[in-house]
Amino acid sequence: MKKSIIIISVITLIILVSFSVSACIPGKVSDDIKDKGQTVANASEESNQNTKMDEEETQNDIASEDESEFDMLYNPPEGGSPENIGKIIFCSESEETEENGDYYLYTINPDGSNMTKLAFFDNWMWHPVWSPEYSRIAYSANLGDTEKIFIMTADGSENKQLTFGEGRDKFPTWSPDGKLIAYISYIDGTPNLSVIDIYSKNQKQLTFVEGEDTAVWPSYSPVEDAIAYTYNSSEEGVGARIIVVRSDGTEIIELPAPDNPEAHFSHPGWSPDGKVIYFLSNQSHHTEVWKIDYYKIIHNLTASEDDKYDDLGLMQLTDLYGNGVAADYRPRVSPDGNKIVFCGGCAEEQPSGFNLITINIDGTDITNITDFTIDACEWPDW
Repeated sequence: MKKSIIIISVITLIILVSFSVSACIPGKVSDDIKDKGQTVANASEESNQNTKMDEEETQNDIASEDESEFDMLYNPPEGGSPENIGKIIFCSESEETEENGDYYLYTINPDGSNMTKLAFFDNWMWHPVWSPEYSRIAYSANLGDTEKIFIMTADGSENKQLTFGEGRDKFPTWSPDGKLIAYISYIDGTPNLSVIDIYSKNQKQLTFVEGEDTAVWPSYSPVEDAIAYTYNSSEEGVGARIIVVRSDGTEIIELPAPDNPEAHFSHPGWSPDGKVIYFLSNQSHHTEVWKIDYYKIIHNLTASEDDKYDDLGLMQLTDLYGNGVAADYRPRVSPDGNKIVFCGGCAEEQPSGFNLITINIDGTDITNITDFTIDACEWPDW
C-alpha cells in the first residue's frame, strides 16, 4: 500500500514538472495563442473579403444594370449618327389637333419634308438640342410646377432625367465633347447659367446675377470651351448683351455693344467652325438676324496694335420686317454652314403663329418650312 502511494506521488510529480517546464519555454504558450489568433484573424479577413467582394459585386451589378439601361446615353456609337446630320429638331403641339396641348419633339428636313414625331415622355418637352455626334438630344420638360433637363437617344428608346432639386432648369446646350451640358437654372427665382457633367453629375453655377437681371439662352461653341449667353440688365436704357464664358465661369469676352445702347443683342448661335456668332438684334428698330466675327474679337485680345482687325464683321443679314416676317428667337446654323433656321412668324400667312423660317447664310431666300396653322412650332436646333 505504501509502495502504491509512493508510485502515484512520483507520477504526479513528473506530470507537474513537465507542465512547469512547458510553461517556462519562451513563447510556447504565446505562440499557441498567436497561431489560434492568426487562424481566427485569417478566417475573419477571409470572411470580410468575401463580404466586401459580395458588396462590390452587388454594386457592380447595380452599376451594370444602370449602364446597361442607359448605355446609348453615356456611350454613343463611334462615329455618331450621321443619318441625323442636317435634320432640324424642334418642339411643337401635335399637328393632329388645332387645340392647345402638350409639346412634342419633332425632326424635319430643311425643305420642310418628312416631319417626324420623335417621342413624348412628359408634358411640354421643349428647348431640344442635338448632341455633337447627333445620336442624343437634350431637352427641358415641364414636370408640373417645375422644369428639368433630360437627355434621350435620338430614336427615343432611352430617356433619363439629368437635373433635380428646387428651381426650374431649361435651355440646355452641349459641350463639343458631349460630356457637359450648360443650361439656365432659376436659382432663388433668378435665371443664372450653370453647367453639369452628365457622367459625374457634378454641377457648377457660372453666373451670379441678382435682382431683376437675368442670364438666359446659352449656346455652346461647337469647337471649344466657350458658352455664349444673353445678359439682360435691369438698368434702364440698357439693352440685352451677349457674353461668352468658359465652363469654369471665367469670362472670355462681352461682345461689343450696339450703337444704340437701348438695342438688344440676344439669342446667340455659332457657325460650325466657331468663328462667327449669329444673333438677333433690334438695332435697326425691328428684330433681324445679325452676325459678328468672334474669331476677330478673340484675335484682337492678344494681337499687337498693327495686327488688330478694325472691322469685326458686325452686320445685319436680313430684312425680315420688309418681307412680312418677324424673328422671335434661336437662330441656328446648318451643319454645312450655308443656312440659318430660327423661330418666327409670317404676318400675312399666320398673324399669331410660330413657324420655322430658314434663310441663306447671307440673309436671302426667306422660307417658311413648316407653315403650321396652329400657334406652335418653336426652339429649333440644327
